[in-house]
Amino acid sequence: MRFCHEVSQWITDNIETPIENWVTQTETQCVAQPCNWWCLCCNKWFCFLVTLLVRVVTFIIVTVTRLVTVIVCEIVGFILDLGAFFINLLLSIPIIGGIIRTVLNWLTEIFWRLVGLPDFLLSLIGVQLPKKMYVKLIILNNNGVPLTNEAAVMPFINQAHTIFQTECNVNMIYTGVCVPRSVTPQEALTISCDVGGFFADWWIAGSYFERVTADCAFKDGWRRILGNGAEIIVFVIGNVTPDSSSSSTIGCSMGPTYNYVVVEVNSMGAIAHEIAHSCGLWHITDTTNLMNPNLLASTIRLSTTQRSIFRNSRHVTFI
Repeated sequence: MRFCHEVSQWITDNIETPIENWVTQTETQCVAQPCNWWCLCCNKWFCFLVTLLVRVVTFIIVTVTRLVTVIVCEIVGFILDLGAFFINLLLSIPIIGGIIRTVLNWLTEIFWRLVGLPDFLLSLIGVQLPKKMYVKLIILNNNGVPLTNEAAVMPFINQAHTIFQTECNVNMIYTGVCVPRSVTPQEALTISCDVGGFFADWWIAGSYFERVTADCAFKDGWRRILGNGAEIIVFVIGNVTPDSSSSSTIGCSMGPTYNYVVVEVNSMGAIAHEIAHSCGLWHITDTTNLMNPNLLASTIRLSTTQRSIFRNSRHVTFI
């Protein structure tokens, strides 16, 4: 569970490191202070004894706290992830699973939007507290051959990270790449970004995406069920057919009620744009904005309202 490692890092940053810095500073002062010869430099060795005692006690407390926290957290996390894995497999059943998945995502989207209203209002007046989101890359294959490799996609992942960090104070955490072992069905290699794509999510393509996600994104899979902090899956596919708003569609997101977006293997510059769609943003005509459908090279700006909507997404969280 990523939360477990974040707790462990918090212990290091807020308890262990400050105390270690204090011990180091105190040891320097111990060396610098003059020796009281009348007690055989008792002031210096007593100073060192105190710092040694603090170091030992800190080590014991931090080690035990971190060990207990991580062990308990990992056990609970694995149980939650295992339960989520089987739920995701059920949700991958064509038609029935797709409909349930859509309803569940709508409910969690509405719920977390309402819960996040205080941060939404703060963002509207320019107060953007640090938040985070998780993104995983899944590269599909054509007859078993991966469409591309991670190195080719990383510049666009890094670009998205920079945009959301700069514009929204959201740390986009990349959780790695996965290439499914099963052969990708043709229905999942070509996606229609229109109403046909919406219903395709209930059939073979959506079923495959959900099944692959359950396997490739097993860790913290429970978040996709509960909605809060749900990992956004970026699928690299073969082709996205044009929708009604663009003559050449290179990526697609069916909106904030989906946990995944798709981008064409030859046009992965759409990653940031599609992730923004999955967090609730829509197309606008402003040619200087990230959400312009033509995806101009310089379009990295977001308005205050867009930032607020993006930060209010169930994919974006404090924890």
